[in-house]
Amino acid sequence: MVRYELKKVFGSVGGKIALILYIAVLALSCWLSSTGATNIEVKWVNEQGKSEYGLTAVQNLRDAQKEWEGWVDQETLTRVIQENQRINATPEANSDSVQQRDIAYSWKQGFMPIREMVNHSYADDFRKYDYYTADRMTSIDVDAFYANREKLLTDWLYDETDAGYSMYSEPEKQYIIGQYRQLQTPFYFTYHEGWHQLLENAGYIPSLGILILGFLLAGIFSNEFKWKADAMYFSTLCGRNKATSAKIKAGFLLVTVLYWGAMLIYSLFTLCYLGFEGGNCVIQWLLWKSIYNLNMWQAWMLALVSGYIGNLFLALLTMWISAKTKSAVFAVTTPFILVFLPAFLEGIPGWLSKISGLMPSHLLELYQNLGSFKILTVFGKVFRTLDVSIPLYLMLSIILVPMMYREYQRKRA
Repeated sequence: MVRYELKKVFGSVGGKIALILYIAVLALSCWLSSTGATNIEVKWVNEQGKSEYGLTAVQNLRDAQKEWEGWVDQETLTRVIQENQRINATPEANSDSVQQRDIAYSWKQGFMPIREMVNHSYADDFRKYDYYTADRMTSIDVDAFYANREKLLTDWLYDETDAGYSMYSEPEKQYIIGQYRQLQTPFYFTYHEGWHQLLENAGYIPSLGILILGFLLAGIFSNEFKWKADAMYFSTLCGRNKATSAKIKAGFLLVTVLYWGAMLIYSLFTLCYLGFEGGNCVIQWLLWKSIYNLNMWQAWMLALVSGYIGNLFLALLTMWISAKTKSAVFAVTTPFILVFLPAFLEGIPGWLSKISGLMPSHLLELYQNLGSFKILTVFGKVFRTLDVSIPLYLMLSIILVPMMYREYQRKRA
C-alpha cells in the first residue's frame, strides 16, 4: 500500500515536475555554496591583484590561512597588527590604482578573518562596524580583545539611548550576558570556508523544498475524494484496513528521504569542494554577536535536525489539513503561509514579534537565527527561541500523527 501511494504521488505529471523542481533547488544550493554567490565570494586575489575562482583559488586561500592556524592569543594578535601595519605602509597599499591596492589586499588574505575579528571587537558601538578599525590599531591586548565583546553588549543593553535597553527585561539581559560569558576563549583559527558556505546557504533546501513537497503531500489524503473514487477505494480490504497508515507512512517517507538525501548531497558536495577543515572553530568567526556557543560542525548538526523537524511538522500539518478538508487547495497553501507570515510579523513590536520567533519557518533557516537575539520568557525562565521551538514542533509532529489517523478514519466511515 505504501508503494501504491508513492506511485500515485510521482505517477502524475505534477508529481514529476515537483521532483524536478526539488532537484533544481538542490542544484541551486550546491552552486551557491561553490560560487559564494550570496554574501561572501570564495575567491583568491593573486599577486597581480586579479581575482581567481575555482578549485585553485580555494586551495590558495586554504594554504594562506593555514599559515595563521592556531590559538588567537596575544602573540597571534600582535603578529596580525604588525603585519597589517607593514602592508599598509607599502606603496601598493597607498597607491591610487585599484589594482595596486588589490595587490596589497592579496597579502592580507591569510589573516583576514582575524583582522575582521579585530574590527568587531574594537567597534565604537555594538551595532556599528568599520572595516578600517584594524588599520588604526597599533597594539592590542588579548584580554581586552575578548572582553570587548561583552562590554559592547552590556553598553547596548543598559544605555537608555540604545534600542537594546527597552527591548529586553532585566532577566533577559542577564541571560544574554551570561551566554556571552560562557563562550570559551581564546578562539582557535584555521581555514573554515567550507563550513561557512555550508551554513550560509543551508536554508534553501528546507525552505523551498517544503513548498514543493506541499504539492506532493496535499493530495495524499484528498485525491480519492477529488476523483470521486473514495467509495470504491474504501470498499477494498486493503483500503479499509491499511489505507490510512499507508498514506501516513508514504508522506513520512517522502519528506524524510527527500530531505535527508538532498542535505547529504549538499553537505558532501560543499565540503568536498571547499574543504572539511575548520569544523571545530566557533561560529563566532561567522556570527560575532551570536548567543549560541557552538562549533561550526555542531551548528551544522543543529541545522540539519531543526530543518528536518520543521519540514516534518509542515508536511504532517499539510496532510492533516488535506484529510480534514478533503481539499488539496487548502492544504497546499499551508506551508506558504507559515513560511512567509513571520516576515510580516517581525517588524511589529510586542507579542506579535515574539510569536513570529516561534513560527516553524525559523527552524528552516537556522543559520540566520543563530545570529539573532530571539529569546522569550516562559513562567519566569528565559529561553532562546530555538531551545523552545525545536522540542515544541517535534512534539506537535508526533501529536499530528494520531490526529491525522483519526480524522481520515472518520472520513472513511
